Amino acid sequence: MLEAIQLVKSFGDVTAVRGVSLVIKPGEVVGLIGASGSGKSTLLNLLAGLVDATEGVVKLNGERVKGPSEQLVPGHAHIKLVHQEYQLMPNVSIRENISYALRFYEKRYQDFRVEQLIRLCRLESVQHRVPRQVSGGEKQRTAIARAIAEKPAVLLLDEPFSHLDLPNRELIRSMLLDLVRNEKTACLFVTHDSMDALSISNRIGILQEGQLVQMGAPMDVYRRPYNAYVAQMTGPANLVRAKHLPLMGIIHAYQPNALACIRPEHIRLSDRGRFGGTVRHVFFKGAYCEVEVEMNRFVNLTFLAPSNEKIKVGDVLGLEMAPDAVHWMRGSS
Repeated sequence: MLEAIQLVKSFGDVTAVRGVSLVIKPGEVVGLIGASGSGKSTLLNLLAGLVDATEGVVKLNGERVKGPSEQLVPGHAHIKLVHQEYQLMPNVSIRENISYALRFYEKRYQDFRVEQLIRLCRLESVQHRVPRQVSGGEKQRTAIARAIAEKPAVLLLDEPFSHLDLPNRELIRSMLLDLVRNEKTACLFVTHDSMDALSISNRIGILQEGQLVQMGAPMDVYRRPYNAYVAQMTGPANLVRAKHLPLMGIIHAYQPNALACIRPEHIRLSDRGRFGGTVRHVFFKGAYCEVEVEMNRFVNLTFLAPSNEKIKVGDVLGLEMAPDAVHWMRGSS
């Protein structure tokens, strides 16, 4: 179990990580979502023991993880971090890249473990090629295979899906789930794409300007975001001030500037809708369309419609939603 307790990291006048506490259990996948500059990569380096914390402590199974100022070689033997750049050796094969992580082990076990990792990471067809001859997804899977070769307690991943096309993203997601299930590894990854985190994580956390502002089950964080930043980082969201909700037939007792989150899937087309507006944009998404409707000059709403609906810009639509679709946020930004 990896535990961070009130981690703070400052670089001069800039504080990149502000009082972050979290726990990652064996066999658990945790996704951290944050915008660029929110402290994601700095936090990973702190958890891996590659950067000294200004304040706070990291513990692995109850023992403190030392920072680089306390040891000759930075890092921890049982915590592995996979960087965005993969850091593969360029002139040896994929198989040899993985074998290198096991170079101090007996040859028979080394061969057995490499075969196991190549199967787990779906690298059979490219194992004898060098990194420049394989795709970005295959490089990513090689980097992960090398990181888990010695069965670390914790696997940390920095933006593992950011450079991948959709088929490779889906393959990496499936592979990570198999890895955690088979190896009982505690896995934490950081991303700016909520769909990756929502789809495979047991828990997700939201980093805002170095602070962990909300953490919980993906469905809970998505449905009940703490503030506007969390709402927008976890998916499409309609953010509406309380004073505008009567236009939608919603009666409330909140202050006029209180902020509500309404997810697009909770708004529906209705010929007898209690509110409506003029279609400004229609974005085709495959199985559905995102439709943006202007209610007045203060309020635009996005809702989801089946892609076979004949909706076009300029249409005047009636809409409806259930009152419990409105979530009042506690945070102000």
